[in-house]
Amino acid sequence: VREDLILLGVEGDTRDEVLNNISKVLIEKGIVRETFAEGLLKRENEYPTGLPVGEYNIAIPHTYPEHNKEIAVTIAVPKKPVIFYNMGDPSEALNVYVIVCLSLKKMDDSIKMLSSLMTFFGNEENVKAIMKCKEPSEVMQIIRESCKAGLKE
Repeated sequence: VREDLILLGVEGDTRDEVLNNISKVLIEKGIVRETFAEGLLKRENEYPTGLPVGEYNIAIPHTYPEHNKEIAVTIAVPKKPVIFYNMGDPSEALNVYVIVCLSLKKMDDSIKMLSSLMTFFGNEENVKAIMKCKEPSEVMQIIRESCKAGLKE
C-alpha cells in the first residue's frame, strides 16, 4: 500500500464510473496498461467482488495479470457509495463505501494478498475510520497502527 495510491473522494455515480476513474490514475502512474479498465469491468461483471462488512461494505476488484505492469494495492473511497454485487451471492446488490483495487503480476498473488486485506478490511471499525479520513496520510496511519496491533497479538 502506497500513500499515492490512496484515493479519497473519487468521482462517479456508478461502479463503472468510479472504476474508470481509479483506472485513469493507475494508467497515469504507469502501474497498469491501457487495457486495465476494460479488463477490470469485464472481470467484475463475471466475478463480483462486493463484500458485506457490517453497515459499510467493501469491494476488492482486480483483473488478470496481462493488464498490469506492477503489483499495487489502491484504496479508493468514492464520494458516495456505489453498487457492487456480492461475491458470495451475485444477485445481491451492495452499497460499497471503500474499494480496494488490486494490480497483480500473477493470479496466485491475490490469494496471499486477499487474506491480509480481508483481515484488515473485514473489521468494520477500520472501514469506518478510513471513510472519515480527509488525507491519504491518515489512511496510512490507520493501516500502520493496525499492522502494529496485529504483530502484538
